[in-house]
Amino acid sequence: MMANGWKTPQEIMDDYGLEKSAFAERKRECLANPEFRDAIVQDGRKMTYIIENRWQAYLKYRSEQYRIRTLDPHVRG
Repeated sequence: MMANGWKTPQEIMDDYGLEKSAFAERKRECLANPEFRDAIVQDGRKMTYIIENRWQAYLKYRSEQYRIRTLDPHVRG
């Protein structure tokens, strides 16, 4: 890991137990979300870094969205 909290995609996949396809899907969704797209730093086509604390914020957001979708519609309000 870099001293600034940035990680490579491979480090994120290893640390979070993600397969390449699952990481790619989450990365695509993260980049599409204006609030969290800053979690992904792309310097050209082959150099990508993940700012881990922003990535974690994105995963928390994903988790909350999943929780909301799975709630009983009567509870959602």
